[in-house]
Amino acid sequence: MDSVVSELEGTLLKGGDPFSYFMLVAFEASGLLRFALLLILWPVIWLLDMLGMGEYGLKLMVFVAIAGVSESEIESVARAVLPKFYLDDIDMEAWKVFSSYDKRVVVTKMPRIMAERFVKEHLRADEVIGSELVISRFGFATGFVKGNIIDSYISSRVAKLFIDEKPCLGQGRVASSFLSLCKVSISNLKLM
Repeated sequence: MDSVVSELEGTLLKGGDPFSYFMLVAFEASGLLRFALLLILWPVIWLLDMLGMGEYGLKLMVFVAIAGVSESEIESVARAVLPKFYLDDIDMEAWKVFSSYDKRVVVTKMPRIMAERFVKEHLRADEVIGSELVISRFGFATGFVKGNIIDSYISSRVAKLFIDEKPCLGQGRVASSFLSLCKVSISNLKLM
């Protein structure tokens, strides 16, 4: 079975920065105050990314945008609001390659709950690998994620999914470590 593993941000989506999607979630799920707080923190997030600590910037975005929001509200925003913006940002060339394979896996920096519905319904992916939110027993997001968001963690999850064989194709940024697990890889150089 032909298989492909593709990165969502910067490959299937033209934009490599998920900040705007977190802004949408913050605004739609909680309103203007959380939106403004995330906007004020943007220089800190950008600086963390420039210093090579992008994981911490991403965790900060997740915390500010999602902490205290109910899981059902996050799912509602992911179902009703985010798909329109994702569709506007689709890279059609990357999607054509992605859609030509039998087994399709998408890797994302965002929490899986934010991307899974869109990726499975609109891009026809079979699996989505992303971070998992920590949800309290009352159904509210704590703002923390289970595990790490770093590439090595994502790579290990891809490896577990393809135990018996390597994926035929990997699409992603040059720095994406999961590309080494694929038989053939296409690096997205326009981000560098």
